[in-house]
Amino acid sequence: MNKLIAILLALSLFSCQKICSVASVLCKGKVEKQEPIDFTQVDQFPQFKDCDAMLNFEESKACFQSTLHAKISERIQNLKFKTDSNLTDTVLIHFSITKEGQFVCNNIKANDSLILALPNLSAEIQEIILGLATVSPAQKRGIPVTSTYTLPLVVNTK
Repeated sequence: MNKLIAILLALSLFSCQKICSVASVLCKGKVEKQEPIDFTQVDQFPQFKDCDAMLNFEESKACFQSTLHAKISERIQNLKFKTDSNLTDTVLIHFSITKEGQFVCNNIKANDSLILALPNLSAEIQEIILGLATVSPAQKRGIPVTSTYTLPLVVNTK
């Protein structure tokens, strides 16, 4: 019986030490203020291979934006559409970059007049987005995350 009491006493002391080491707030009596996590912002933007050496957040962001713009612009300039009317409109391209670095086209918003004049535009844009090379994904606290972006595209036919 004495051995059983000694074992229970030892286990209870050991478990208190574990509780104190895990939840130091209970043992020390002070509460540490935790900063809320902003899930709308990333700590590191997705990176193309050209931008891998960027260490600064702003430089990394600027390199991602300019490289993305250049890659999409180059492909869109090669599209050949015929229309009888002169159109100037903005198309909103909503896309995501998965935590694996793949581009996914979520939605393309355009005015009805542009869709009627250029019916294949949405499909062509979607193909361009899906055809972009894999990138290093965005990161939040060192963990790869899916990030979503909206890219405005000005369509001007003359």
